[in-house]
Order: sequence, then structure tokens, then C-alpha cells
Amino acid sequence: MKVTTEKLPQSLLALQIELDKERFERGLDQAARRLSQKYPVHGFRPGKAPRFIIERTFGRESLIEEASEDLINKAFRDALKQEKIEPVGPASLQGISSAEPFTFTIHVPVPPTVDVGDYRAIHAPLEIEPITEEQLDRALDVIRERHVVLKELAEPRPVQEGDQIRVRLDTIVEGEPLEERDENEEPAEQTLDVVPGRLVDELYAGLLGMQVGERREMVAQMSEDHANEQVRGKEVTFKVELLGIQERLLPDWEDVPTLENFEGSLEDLRAKTRAELEQTVRNAAERQTLDRYIDQLVAQTSFDIPEVMVRELAESLLQEQERQFARYGITLEQMLEFRGQSRDDAIEALMPDAERQTKINLALREVVRREGLETTEAELVSEMDRLLIDYEAEDRANVAQILRTQLRSTVANAVLDRKLRERLLAIATGTAPEPESPAATGGEPAPAATEAEPVPVTTTAATAETPRSTAEA
Repeated sequence: MKVTTEKLPQSLLALQIELDKERFERGLDQAARRLSQKYPVHGFRPGKAPRFIIERTFGRESLIEEASEDLINKAFRDALKQEKIEPVGPASLQGISSAEPFTFTIHVPVPPTVDVGDYRAIHAPLEIEPITEEQLDRALDVIRERHVVLKELAEPRPVQEGDQIRVRLDTIVEGEPLEERDENEEPAEQTLDVVPGRLVDELYAGLLGMQVGERREMVAQMSEDHANEQVRGKEVTFKVELLGIQERLLPDWEDVPTLENFEGSLEDLRAKTRAELEQTVRNAAERQTLDRYIDQLVAQTSFDIPEVMVRELAESLLQEQERQFARYGITLEQMLEFRGQSRDDAIEALMPDAERQTKINLALREVVRREGLETTEAELVSEMDRLLIDYEAEDRANVAQILRTQLRSTVANAVLDRKLRERLLAIATGTAPEPESPAATGGEPAPAATEAEPVPVTTTAATAETPRSTAEA
């Protein structure tokens, strides 16, 4: 058997396979037996007619056609072993170019090649803003607010600073209601805290002094950076009907640590809160640095990726959407019908995201290889011990067994992901140690691994923001 290979774009390998005459004839013999079993030949029992009779009866072309599928499948498997080729997806037959000698061509998707270039020359600054006293005070106010007590008024009175009120609030943006509703439908009830800085200034000022049952209108010019993009830079009219007032009673500051089940003084709680804020700010800054580094890494990396890899990830993304819809009792078919999409349309729409994520995965995997990063047994055991702390003592033996067996690769992924994040931050800020492998930054780029192994998916993290009311400052 003669095999000729040709490298094609998108990590496709063209295999031209030519069978030797002896193998071809054996295939025709087997095809003749199958035909004699399927179609009775006068004078012979099923499967017993000689090949020359079958060939004379059905013709040589029919015999070759019957033999083709079996010949191609077996020869293709042998060619993969002979050439030591590991496909990453299904192969596609391009055609039979010759019947005698029997020659055909198959395209095989093979592992992608990735060249990250001089990835250690990429730098992204780590900029950590210091925590101000104002930020710390706001954080402590949030902690204190968790323990607010609402008290009904002993006697009717107007709205005062610090009250919590129930209102019907209609927001009009440049003459049009912000929220659509039926013509005679009243605005939904809302609860507002009449606290400086929490509401638009004009709305806050207009609420002070209102009586239950009173209606007022306030006009405000919204800022260009308002959280709600629908009102940015626009004139907004707030139509308010006051439905009820409750007094908000905040605990004394000295009682807050006890209410928080915190062992320590108010100053100790303040110090703890500052440390948590500093860690939050550092985490956010590190994410931004990693995002900037990865953007540059992907931009400078050359990829040769089989389309099948991207499509498989797009299908996985769609399956994840299906799981998310299922939580709300919505099937994927219902969502696709609502969108006016077929399943194929949905996958095509996800292809750009899948391609981007595939490139990130492959580039990071190559950095892992060049940096010589790996998970040691000691690190794996340490991570498992850390995870077990969160479980009750009586459950730890069972959980430990699961971590050592079913979830071992998941734990290894987590350890390697953390090591990669630390190394990328060090590279981005110019403080990275020398690579742990001689192959680190030199040599030819190797094909990316396709076997299951502990390689991080991505180092980026999305953050979700809670939508804010237009009334909020």
C-alpha cells in the first residue's frame, strides 16, 4: 500500500492511498461472496457462486463498487497506523481517482499547530489603585445597613432623610415612558431609601417633605456616565406617588461587630474590611492585566486549527445554553423558535466565540508546555486537603475518595490553572523566573496536545453587574 501525504490549511492532512493489486483482488473476492449471498445465482447455493460467475453476471464495475467501502475503511485505518497519524475529528472522503490501481484521497483533521512567538516579550502593567477612606466608609456603611430595622411611624409625618418609602414611580425620558405598560396600567410599586448619594439628586430633594398620598414631579438632567445607558445625558422626569413611609433604624457602630458575629473591635472590623477591599481591587487589577496579556498573546500567535475543533466547541457552548434554559423550564427548541433560528443557525452564530476561545485555549496550552508547568503529586494532595476543610469531619473520608478518583483531573486542572495565572502575571509584569523546561522559549512550535490532560481553559473571568434603577445615582 502506497500512502502520500500533503499538508493543507486548517490542519487538514490529505492522504492519497493506492492499494497494491493483491490487496485489491482480495477485496474483490470478498465483495463477490457478499453479492452471491445477497442475490441468488441460478445453479448455486447462496454465497457459493464463484467470483468469475459473479463478475460476469453483475459486471466488474459493480463488483468494484461493492468492494469500495470495505477497501477504503480498512486501508484508511492501516494508513493511519503506518503514518502514525492521530485524527482530531472525522475524516472525509474526497473521491476515488482510479479504480485500477485502486486510488482514493481522504482529508483528515489533525492536531493544530500553534506558534506563540516570543510570548515573554509581551508586557501588561499591573495597576492597583489604593483604597481611599471614602471607599472604606462606604463598605462599612453597607455592613451596617445589613442590620437596619424598619419601624412603622407612630404618627403621620412628611418624608425625612433616612426613611424607606413605598412609591409608584413613573420615569419619563424625553417625553416617553421608560418602561412599556398598558395605557391604564399604573406603575409598579417600588421601595426607595431616602439617603443622600443613593438617588438622583433632584429626586432625593423632591422626595423630602412629601406626605403619604401626595404626588410630585421632579426633572433631572442625567449624567453622561449613568449606569443605565437608556438615560445617559438625557432629561428625565420622575412622577412620584407616595404610598407609605417607614423609619429606618441603624444600629450603633459599636454594636456592628457583634451583629456580624465578628470577634474583635470596630477598628478590627475596619481593618478586616480594608484588607478585603484591597484583595478585591487586586483581583480585579490582576484580571485586567491577564486579559490585556492574553489579548496580545492571541494577536501575535499564528494558528492552524481544524474547523472541526471550533465547531465542537460551538456545539458545547450551545449545550451549555440548553442547560441554563432548562433551569427555568425552557427547552432549547423553544428558545430557538423564539429566536427564529435552527440548531445549525445557532451553532453558526456561536462560531466566532468558539474560535476565539479555541485560540485562547491553544495559546495558553503552548505557554504551559514552553514554561514546563506541571502539577506535582504534592501540590495535588495539598489542594485536596484544602478542599476538604469545607466539609464536615464525618464526610471527609468519602469526599477524599471522590477527589482522588473521579475528580482527580479536575483538581489537577485547578492547580495548573492557578500556576499558569501566577506565571502569566509574572511574565506580563516582567518578574517571571526562568522557564522550568529547556524548550521554554526556543525551538519549533509543537502540535498542541489533544489528549485529556490538565490544561486550563482560560484565565479570564466575566463579572456580572446587577442592573441599577434609573432613580439611583
